[in-house]
Amino acid sequence: MTETDAVTVTFEEGVLTVRLDRPEKYNAMTSGMWRAVTGAIERAVAEGARAVVLTGRGDVFCAGDDIGALADIEDDRDVRRLVDTLTDCFDAIETAPVPVVGRANGDAYGGGFELLAAADVAVVPAEATFGLPETQIGVIPLYAASRLSQLVGRQRAADVALAGRELTGREAAEWGLFARAVPANRLDEAVADVLAGLEDGAPEALATTKAWLNAPLRSGADRVGMRTGLGHLFAGPDAREGATAFLDGRDPDFAGPGAGEE
Repeated sequence: MTETDAVTVTFEEGVLTVRLDRPEKYNAMTSGMWRAVTGAIERAVAEGARAVVLTGRGDVFCAGDDIGALADIEDDRDVRRLVDTLTDCFDAIETAPVPVVGRANGDAYGGGFELLAAADVAVVPAEATFGLPETQIGVIPLYAASRLSQLVGRQRAADVALAGRELTGREAAEWGLFARAVPANRLDEAVADVLAGLEDGAPEALATTKAWLNAPLRSGADRVGMRTGLGHLFAGPDAREGATAFLDGRDPDFAGPGAGEE
């Protein structure tokens, strides 16, 4: 299986479904998978889809980024590629003129959590769990760091992104982070209901309304700020230690600011 094989795309009755298809790794995202999701959303626009559904295969929607790939980051050039790959995907979701519906088939952490937060309407299992563990491996949640406080308020965002609070789907929906939390056996029914509502809308009106809804989130400085803020983290000693400790199954020993400086 190649990286892009781990994302499958189907197009039926005007709905393009993008499925994370790496269940043996809990759908952990590689760079190739991020690019494949971006390409699928661009395809949806080109082919005139009325909506995109983003989901996963297996019992977990997405465990986040592949930690092994993060451990391979060595320098600023690697960081730039990573930042561009991730922000291209989130940009595609936010700016696509078609609604993107997140269908969480299970738990979501890190990048998986962020994919659902970026979606226009996310439907999640009420008892699934969602969290942002990035700071525990020495990096930051890229999209959430720039968006989460706008979505749920600064202190709630800090409780999740800094203090490591995990939310159930029900709690996340009560916070307004996701649109709907339903029993797992009603997930498809709820997604179908969302799609039926979207089908009734005029495409141009939907696209314009989406653009206005997302306007407060958008900033031309986003990518520059992310790149500046992440360079010393992803290529730094704490990120390498965090990723290596995770892969070794031990607690990380973070060096903190200034490590490695003369």
